[in-house]
Parts: sequence; structure tokens; C-alpha cells
Amino acid sequence: MAAAMLMAVGCKNGNKNAQAVEGALNDAAEAVEGVVSEAAEAATEAGEAVRDLALDDVDQLTAEAEANAEETLIKTLGVADAVPFVSVEEKPTFEGGDANTFNKWINTNVVYPQAAIDGEIQGKVLVGFVIDEEGNVSNVKVIKGVNELLDKAAAEAISKSPKWEPGKQNGNKVKVAYTMPVIFKLQ
Repeated sequence: MAAAMLMAVGCKNGNKNAQAVEGALNDAAEAVEGVVSEAAEAATEAGEAVRDLALDDVDQLTAEAEANAEETLIKTLGVADAVPFVSVEEKPTFEGGDANTFNKWINTNVVYPQAAIDGEIQGKVLVGFVIDEEGNVSNVKVIKGVNELLDKAAAEAISKSPKWEPGKQNGNKVKVAYTMPVIFKLQ
């Protein structure tokens, strides 16, 4: 709007004034363009700095989460003496297989409670447990349950597990923590 008013003034005062106004407008437009360009560059730099700070925060939070994971596992499973490993050089084996072999064993040995069947209750129970240095399953805890009946059935089935071949770290038998889903699905 200011440009239109200046052009109108320029036209009233003659061609020379119009040219002067036009030149002033061009200079102002270039100045505004320069300021906008500088502002955009500053915003880009600021955005990069914020991104770098955010990535540093994510790295720090990840490190803190990893440091707290072991402590959380101890609290969840109630293991206080020797901290179980989550990842080992040699994983425990079950009947010559791995955790999938154990999962198949669970599926054939878990007892679906009749009351849960009658109530049409189904879902996935997440159970945590430890395989100790002797290959025994211990510290069985429901981490995420579905229903009291299914939670109890899942924990009981895992507790009745035959011995495993224990996991090893640096050639030594060690405790290893596992988390396994037990799925209850009505046919």
C-alpha cells in the first residue's frame, strides 16, 4: 500500500520523482530480500543447532535407559545375588534347541483354564524368568498380564520347565534372563 501511495506522489510531481520513488522502492525491496535471506540462514543454523542438541539428548537418554535396564530387570525378576545376563556369548539351549524350542514346549504343556475358556478370555501373557547356572528356570514373574487365570497358567507352565543347558559368558556358566510371550487363543 505504501508503494502505491509513493507511486501516486511520484506521478503528480513528474517523471523524475517517479523514477526516484521507483529506485527507492527497488532499494527497499533489495534490503528486505537481504534481511529475509539473513533471517532464513540464521533460522537454518539455529535449527541445525537445535537438532544437534536434540540428538545429544537422545544419545544421553539412550545411555541412561541402557544403564537402568539391568536395575529394572533385577527389580522385576527379584534377582539380587548375581545379576542375570540379558545377552551372552552362548545362549542357553532347551532340549538341544533354542527359545523357539522352549516356546513349542510351552504351547504343548500350558493348561488353558476352563474358566478362561468359558469366559472367552484370550491374549498374550508376557513372562520373565531366569535360567540359572545349573539350567533351572527360576524367578518366574508375569511382566504383562491379561487376566489372573491366564497369568497364573502361563507362570505355572514356565515354572515346570525341564532343565536347560545354561548360558555361558567367557566360558563360565551364568544366569540368563529371558522374557517370553505365552499366547492363549481360543479356536
